[in-house]
Amino acid sequence: MVLPGFLFTMGMAVPVSMSIFLRAPAANLPGEPARRLHLLRIVRRAVLLYAIGMFLGTYPFLPETLEHIRFAGVLQRLAIAYLVVSLLYVTCAWSMVPVTGSPGSKASTGAPADGRPRVVRCLARVCLLGGFPILCVAFWIVATYTFHNPWPECAGVRGLVPDCSLQAYVDTKVWGAKHNFDGGTFDPEGLMSTLVAVVNCWAGLVLGMDIVRNKARYNSMRGVRRRAGTLIAIGVTCGGAGLALGLLIPIGKQLWTPSYALVTIGIMTVGFGLTLLAFDGGLWPSPHGPASDDACLAGRRPGRRLSSAWAGVTTSVRHGATRVGDTLVALGRNPLFFYVLSELVIITLDYIPVRYDGQEWTAWNVCPGAGLARWMPPPLASALWATLWLLLFYVPPARLLARRGWYVRV
Repeated sequence: MVLPGFLFTMGMAVPVSMSIFLRAPAANLPGEPARRLHLLRIVRRAVLLYAIGMFLGTYPFLPETLEHIRFAGVLQRLAIAYLVVSLLYVTCAWSMVPVTGSPGSKASTGAPADGRPRVVRCLARVCLLGGFPILCVAFWIVATYTFHNPWPECAGVRGLVPDCSLQAYVDTKVWGAKHNFDGGTFDPEGLMSTLVAVVNCWAGLVLGMDIVRNKARYNSMRGVRRRAGTLIAIGVTCGGAGLALGLLIPIGKQLWTPSYALVTIGIMTVGFGLTLLAFDGGLWPSPHGPASDDACLAGRRPGRRLSSAWAGVTTSVRHGATRVGDTLVALGRNPLFFYVLSELVIITLDYIPVRYDGQEWTAWNVCPGAGLARWMPPPLASALWATLWLLLFYVPPARLLARRGWYVRV
């Protein structure tokens, strides 16, 4: 769920950071110079994301790593998805801006006041709101299921097998098997699967546009709750559609099938709806809320007072929940920084040899492998180690950065 979550959230951030393209002409709709400036920023950011991904893929710059350098990866996929979705938004967002005009203007005689034909406006809106992902998925389905792999070892293979798929053939032909992930026949972040992964980013884009265009619905607690309910319903529908499509096209992350994209989009939409409901809908304790739990309970029971012990318990729970919420927000403010930091630290520790109890370990896996796994099941040891690493290594600097108001941006 990590990479689909990154794509979805990144898509949501595009219209929020470039909301000027969704404003009415009276509010200074961006002209060509402003559009050109945003296009340059988009290309610059995409190039930097790709470059950072290449840097992490070659670190620690050993000869064997440089010889089998990988051109695909997580940040490389994020860079491509960001570039495509941002260009789509900047190119077509004008079609979502209401057309203004008086009864005697062009808008009332069949031509929009901005001078663009209505047919062009409709085509741009259709492409932005649904045509683009449909084209991506349709191309993937037709190309994947009409492809016959010429490799001899794939002659008798039937079905959607990663090693004999179109993605494997394209990745191997474009940059060679030695540049794929672990030297395999295909790359999990290859070209064909990125075509469908962009749809996850597009789904976040649509949700981000809704937030920008309907701010009034997100400004009141009642509006937030209604919107959250709608988002949860949409997410459940997408997830159900993905499961149904999975009966025909397998749900697989390695090939990033359309059914997998639908299921993850549904999960992310439901997750955002629940998060919105919790933090902005008043379900999660907040020190800035309009009324505390004690006041609400006291108002429902006139003449009765909560015991001091119960009041202390509710205050402690509310305080703890608030700190958890603040920590989640702090971690979400610098996601790229913590992703890059985690990759650098873990890769470095994994190259440091450690000999323990007569066995060879690395500084990264000696604790969960030689320590925790000795007195608990290995999956539980791995989960506990990941949780401890998160709490001890990431949470303190995240809260420090949030307290100082520092943002590491690209």
